Order: sequence, then structure tokens, then C-alpha cells
Amino acid sequence: MKNQVMMEVLASGVGRYAAKCCKMLLVIACASFGLVACDGGSVVASSVPAMSSSEVTQASESSVPVTSASASSSVPDTNSMDVPADASLVFAINAGAAAAASLGGVTYSPDRFATGGTVNVTADAITGVVDYAVYQSERYGSYAYEIPVTMATYSVKLHFVEMFHNAAEARLFNVNVEGQPSISELDVFAEVGSNAAYDVVINNIAVSDGKLSIELTTVTDNATISGIAIYSNDGGQYEEPPEPVCNDAQRQIPRAVNYATEFNDPQYFDNNVARSPTGARGFVIEQASATLPNHTIYRPQTLTDNDNLPIVAWGNGGCSNDGLSQADFLSEIASHGYIVIANGAPGGGGNNDQHETELVKAIDWAIAENGRECSQFYGKLNVEKIAAMGWSCGGGMAHYAAIDPRVDTGVALNSGLYSGDRFGYYDRFRTPIAIFNGNQSDVAYSNGLQAFDEITNVPVYHANHANLGHGDAYFQDNGGDLGKAAVGWLNFQLKDDMSETGRGRFFGNNCFMCRAPWTSKSKDF
Repeated sequence: MKNQVMMEVLASGVGRYAAKCCKMLLVIACASFGLVACDGGSVVASSVPAMSSSEVTQASESSVPVTSASASSSVPDTNSMDVPADASLVFAINAGAAAAASLGGVTYSPDRFATGGTVNVTADAITGVVDYAVYQSERYGSYAYEIPVTMATYSVKLHFVEMFHNAAEARLFNVNVEGQPSISELDVFAEVGSNAAYDVVINNIAVSDGKLSIELTTVTDNATISGIAIYSNDGGQYEEPPEPVCNDAQRQIPRAVNYATEFNDPQYFDNNVARSPTGARGFVIEQASATLPNHTIYRPQTLTDNDNLPIVAWGNGGCSNDGLSQADFLSEIASHGYIVIANGAPGGGGNNDQHETELVKAIDWAIAENGRECSQFYGKLNVEKIAAMGWSCGGGMAHYAAIDPRVDTGVALNSGLYSGDRFGYYDRFRTPIAIFNGNQSDVAYSNGLQAFDEITNVPVYHANHANLGHGDAYFQDNGGDLGKAAVGWLNFQLKDDMSETGRGRFFGNNCFMCRAPWTSKSKDF
């Protein structure tokens, strides 16, 4: 083990941990599950089961390997095998997850207080623990948590899992707690293998500045963490940050768009009244006049404190600068829990440069608003889940925008790159691409098929609809079948939805996209 200040608690019946004992720079001899430290002191590794993160006075049902460390010393703390028995839970975080999860009776709140990193989830079962939902999500990269707590001394239980690599030394990372090196070159796979729970406890953390900081830095590949539980045995408490005090000028609340005066084309809205979307969240259409005047925003009707809305940057058909030109289609997407930002002001005119420029502006704005304390979107957008999507010429814009490292998927509707510079973009794709077109009357029919064949470096999904031409879907209620395809793809890619409303809409026996009038194919999924 490459942890600076750790010792291993061996799970009952799991003898492979005895063989590892230690991999520290100083040599420690192992014998009969006992360790003799270099200074002659005794460091004992136990074969008793690990303690639960919630009931520190009772044995856990799991056999999660637990390591104990002291934040104030590089010498293993022989007096604390886990969180102190008299410690009380202060706060717990389900890292990388938009929803709460339970572990050993403790509720881990949706991910908060992180700066940087990327979130990810897995549907795989996790071994070594009974309640494993917390271990099915992660935040990875190099990043930090700053959790607001009172001045006191704390213990922190950190939950890890290796959900990607299948070899030792493929991922190594360090963890500093309150600025002190606490874990060095952790290799979770080397400790427990893949998709297996692994916990580390850091004790004696003194906090004097109102924030308990946990910094993860990458050595090889990406640092990762799945959960954090904070305890204190001297009265430490979590402190909910106060709501920012803002005046109207600081809030910069977007204005609501008036359908009757700004949009009077009944092809999209019947008698200027929005059609009821199928999503439970409803929708509103807005314009951020002060900060993003040349775009149009579609979002759920009501924003909640628990929102973690994925972001969709939309390119209009014809590369038009009228942000209302596909209003019914985009309001349908918003109603399923997304913020959609279309290029062009409401009722705007002209066309854009037909590349990624306007979509990148939308992404930049959304990320900035999520971090701006006085914004109505503050902390409510998932800046780690972003799609570039568009129709026709806007689908080309979406493909071009898919090279942005912040974009998680590019979606082209009735589209396909056809300009000569497309080969300068293909090799720069790094996330899954989807192409949904109509029948042979769709002017993009051939281009979509060509793009499917030419894109070889990322997973690609392609489907044609036998009853749709180039723009038919945008005149149908909620986008018709194409609306279902678009929402399903976003659920799959941005919400990690593996059910029939997400991935199951595209893969599996008799799936929605697997049968007439759709003809679909994919590669590398």
C-alpha cells in the first residue's frame, strides 16, 4: 500500500490483505497479521470486520477494508482503528451523484461543495458492502471539497471504488485533508480490485477556518472519490451556508418571453399557447437580456434547491438566429429536467457563422451562472453534463461544438457534417455522437449515413425514421417520435438513465428505436 499514514484493517476471512501489509518507503516487516514499526513500536493489523460509517459502536454488515490515519502525524495512529466510538455524524456527501443515497443508515446528501472534477456513475454492483449505492458514483480529476463546519476536531471517512481500471498502478492519487498530506499514491485496484468498496478514515482533523478542506490530486490518470462522511467527538457541527443577499441588479433575472407578442407562428404553438409537454417539470422560455442577449433559454417551470439540471446547447435549423424557431421541440426537452439554450434572441434575425461559436457562448454562460451566487441558476446546473444538439445546419453546429472538452455528447437531428473541414473535426471528437434523420426525402439523409461511416474514433449511433422528412418533427406536438429520441438520448448520456426512458430506448430487445418506423445502427457502444 502506498499510503503515507495508514495501516490496514483486514476484513474477516479476506486473507489477501495480510500479504500486502505495507509498501511504504520505510521497510516494515509483517508477521502473523502483526506489524513491527521501524521505530520498534507495535502497529497491529486486525482481522475484525470494519466498523459501519453510521453506527461506529456496532460492527458493519460489510467487509470493506478500512485504513486509519492521523491528520496531524505521519506515524500510523495505533489507537484508532476507525471513527472514534463517541463521535457523532456531522455531514455526509454522495460524491458525483445528483441524488441522496443511504449507507449503513446514514443519508449521504447529493454532491455539494466541490470545485473542479467530473462526475460519473456506474450501474455495476459493488462488492464488499451491503448498501452500495454511494459507491456507484464518483467525482474524478483533480479537485477539492470545502465543507462548511464549525471550529472543532473531526474524523473523516472517505469512500473509494475503482470502477474503470482493471490493473494495478493504472490510477494513483493523493489526498490532502486541511492542507496536510493524508494519503499518498492510493491505488484502489491494488487494494481491493475493481468494483469493490474501499474506505479510509482520517482522524484528528483540526478545523479553525470554518471549512473542512479535502483536496484530491492526480498522480496517474484521475483521482476519484465516491463518498465523504464527517464525524466529530468534540461538538463539531455542519453549517449550512447562508443564502446570498442580492439586489435586483445583482440577480439579473432573465425576462419571461411573451408568446403572443414575440412568437406568432402557429406551426409551433397553437394559437400562441404552448402545447403541454410530456415532461413533469413544465417549462418557461426566457431571455437573459443583460448577460446573454443573443440566446433564448428554455428551462423547467419551477427551479428547486435540489436541481442539478444538465445543459443542452442548441443550434437552430438554417443556423437561424431566432431562438424561438424550434420552441415546441425545446420546451419538450426542458420539461424533462434540462436547461436548453438556443442560439439567437427570441424573434431574432439573420444567421450565425455555422460553427460552434454560439453554442460555446451558451455553455460558457451556463457554467458562469451556475457559479454566480445571485443567479437564479446558482448551484442548480450540472456543469459536468453538457450536450451540443441541433437541427439541420444547427446539427452541424452541434457536431462542431462536440470537440469542446466540456461537452459529453453531440447530437445532430436531420443533419450530418458535409463541409470539407469535417475531417478536421472528426479526430477531435472525444464523446459519443448521435445522428437522427428522416427518410430519403430528408436532404440530410445521405450526409447522416456518411458521417456515421466516417466517424471512427468515438461511439456513434445512427437512426432514420421512415415517416419523417427533413423538418416534419418540429411541427408535431412535442417533436413526435424525434422528440422522444432526443429526450431519451439526453437521459442516457446526461442523466445516466439505463432504463427504457434512457439507454433502453436505443438498445435491447424490441426497443423504441429498434423497430419500425425507425431503422437504427451503432458502433462501439
